[in-house]
Amino acid sequence: MNREQSHTKPAFPSPSSKEKSDIAVYIAQARNQYATSDKIEIDERPDVSVAELGAWVAAWVWVDQEGLSLREKNAPV
Repeated sequence: MNREQSHTKPAFPSPSSKEKSDIAVYIAQARNQYATSDKIEIDERPDVSVAELGAWVAAWVWVDQEGLSLREKNAPV
């Protein structure tokens, strides 16, 4: 196998500039709608999965230990 044959194509093609623009809109909407407190955070470049009627935008959700039962605190992850 020569050097050129050893390279593989990425599993997914790079998004077009329109797709990047659409993704940016979904991220902005997610920030405006959900990340309005210190309990939900969205990374600068979160994973986004676009679907037919919207998109899933990855977010971090804070869960405080206060109020958890001992059983919940010791539950395996």
